[in-house]
Amino acid sequence: MKAIFFGDAHLGELTHKEMSFLLKFMDEVLEDADWVFIMGDIFQFYHGYDGFIYSWFLPFVQKTRELSAKGKRLFFLEGNHEFFLGTYFETLSSCKSFISLDVNLDGLRIYTSHGHEFSLSLLNRILRSRPIISLMDLLGPETSWRLAKIAGFFLSRKKKSFSEKDLRLFRKYAEKKFREGFDAVVLAHSHIPDIYEIFEEGKRKIYLNTGDIIKNGTYVEYTTEKGFTLRKYP
Repeated sequence: MKAIFFGDAHLGELTHKEMSFLLKFMDEVLEDADWVFIMGDIFQFYHGYDGFIYSWFLPFVQKTRELSAKGKRLFFLEGNHEFFLGTYFETLSSCKSFISLDVNLDGLRIYTSHGHEFSLSLLNRILRSRPIISLMDLLGPETSWRLAKIAGFFLSRKKKSFSEKDLRLFRKYAEKKFREGFDAVVLAHSHIPDIYEIFEEGKRKIYLNTGDIIKNGTYVEYTTEKGFTLRKYP
């Protein structure tokens, strides 16, 4: 059994170099993976519209279809830059989307999500509210994209620097999940690659953060033989 977790590419309209890097990573690293967890914020902005996908994202969508056709199970954990990917995206990409997942890997109970659910700012919560989502539906994809580019100038932290405070915050959240019965927690969002272990009642618990696939080139790998490891590509 092999599972790969990666995220935070923040692809946009002009990120051709980053797209090429991501596709190369997917070709080389996911070739022998059984399960693939796409940890969110793959896109700098995405709101699901029926019958429409931004053309600059199609190479990524096509790659997920290819992987699915090879028998791999793909899961997309929506990030704070993704606003309800929708059934059209899921159908075209062959990739189911979730906010969080409680999955079993070789008897280990795993919690995974993008990791923004406990740290969203008030403004970001407003942007994800039902009235704003309805407004996006009304405006349509082209106008929503233009507005998202303007908002992103003020809201985006895709070039995040290391923060000891954020590191501790994510570890504490993982500890909370350990107390809920999870053996392992895998998150993204902070852009800080991390691995943190504790022993509770004689049992090993582990938290990992994928970092970001573009700047750090980091991702998480799970295999039956070695368990969880934090890796760097290439």
